Amino acid sequence: MEIEKCLPQHHLETSHKGLAKKSTMKFTRFCHSIILFTSVVCVSLVQAGGSSVEQNPEPKETKHIEESTSTLKSLLNKLNTLDTNFQQIVFSVEGEELQQASGQLQAMRPGKVRWSTLPPMEQLVVSDSETLWIYDPDLEQVTIRSFDQDLSKTPAALFIGNLDALEQTYKIYQEEIKGESTPTEQSVTLSQFILIPRNKENLYTKIVLGFTGNKPVSMSLWDTLEQKTHIVFVDLQLNQPIAPEAFYFTPPEGTDIICDE
Repeated sequence: MEIEKCLPQHHLETSHKGLAKKSTMKFTRFCHSIILFTSVVCVSLVQAGGSSVEQNPEPKETKHIEESTSTLKSLLNKLNTLDTNFQQIVFSVEGEELQQASGQLQAMRPGKVRWSTLPPMEQLVVSDSETLWIYDPDLEQVTIRSFDQDLSKTPAALFIGNLDALEQTYKIYQEEIKGESTPTEQSVTLSQFILIPRNKENLYTKIVLGFTGNKPVSMSLWDTLEQKTHIVFVDLQLNQPIAPEAFYFTPPEGTDIICDE
């Protein structure tokens, strides 16, 4: 793909005002639907929405930070590939449900991700560890930029990135939550890892990863506007082969290509 074929970011404002208006509405929706990547595409929107709130208080009655960090790092380092369906709900500060989305997440170390949401929230995010493609089929538009694997900025990097900086990026606490038994099933213990950013200017005030055994089953994020996004992983497959072409995107003919440097 030749760089001169890309449209500059301001092109939407100057040459396609009608499309730009629609794009802005979709962009706000898009921020929620790809929450794992919001620092890449939505940081300016979040910062414009108001000042940061206070960090969440550190949880009580949890395991020691060093032990929790070591356990989480061990679990994440065992995830070489991840292929799962997901269900995602975004909640307001008051706990009101704002949006639902579902789709598929595929991830492979190092740095490869494919995140797709189903209609009516259809979107596609693809990374080959260096380039990030953000495709909106409704707008026939793809934004191309470098993929940021910074653990503090891109939560998806917890599954696919280098974890050497994990303890420098977050304070990590672990708690065990035991579910209720039923007549036909034994209770399942959920290990929750609570990640509190050390940098108060982080886009998220808290991230919670849920595991049953060695399998990640959920991820919750609280942003600086105090909205919560809860993601549940369904039909999870770990460390199974994923075709390399899943992590590359070729825009369909006629797609507007925007290079966001």
